Parts: sequence; structure tokens; C-alpha cells
Amino acid sequence: MSENSITIDVPDLCYCSEFCPLRTSRTPSNPGRRFFGCKVPKENGGCGYFRWIDPKPSISVHQYPEVESSLMIRCKDGENSCDRLKQKLKDVEQERDTVCEKLKDSEGKLIALRQKLKKVELKRECAKLKLNRLVLLLIILTVKWFFNMV
Repeated sequence: MSENSITIDVPDLCYCSEFCPLRTSRTPSNPGRRFFGCKVPKENGGCGYFRWIDPKPSISVHQYPEVESSLMIRCKDGENSCDRLKQKLKDVEQERDTVCEKLKDSEGKLIALRQKLKKVELKRECAKLKLNRLVLLLIILTVKWFFNMV
């Protein structure tokens, strides 16, 4: 382990009594510098707790433009990855919403088809009953006719 590395066993507790996530600064003045901060933004009622974990660099990155640009490129790449992931999440959520709408439509169609099927089954049963009555009537008439002939 290098002498600049810091081991973090337990995260800080903020004034809200919540564990603070370990974050990494992406600002030009402190690129890559780690800190603890309240997980709830101040504008949403968070306590505003903040503490640097990494010491302030002894040299300014502004003195070395190539280091600054390299660090900024890394930060921007991270932001681009976040932007891509956010867009992918939006796309997946939109696809989920579309699939949910299709599912609701399909469920409605299924209910309508089940109702039509019940009506068709009832009509079929009625037709069978009418046919049975007709056959029974024909049998009765045939029996009467036969006994009238005898």
C-alpha cells in the first residue's frame, strides 16, 4: 500500500444519522479526490455533512496542464458513462411502459374473447336442446303413426 492511500473501515455518519456514501469528486479543482457526504441533497432536506477523505494534493493540477487535462478527460468519460446509463435506463423504462400497455390491451382482448366464447357455447347448447326436442318429437310422431297403422 502506498503512503498516500487511506484505508476506510467504517463510513461516516452524517447529522441525519445515516451512513454517508463514499464519493469521488469530479470537479476541476479536486478531480478524483474522495469524500464522504450526506446522501440526501441539501435542497431535499439533507444535513449537508461533508468530509474529505483524501488529503489535498501538495501540487496543484493547474501547474501541470497535462495532468489536469488527463484527469478531466477521465472525469468526462465517467460523466459520459453515467449519461449513457441514464439514457439506457430511460429507454428500458419506456420499453417497459410500452410492454405494460400491450399487456393491458391483450388482457382486455382476452376478456372480450372469453365472453364471446361463453355466448357461442350457450348458443351451441341451445341448438343441441332444440335438436334433441325435434328428435324426441319425431320419435313420438313415428310411434303414434306406427300404432295408428297397426
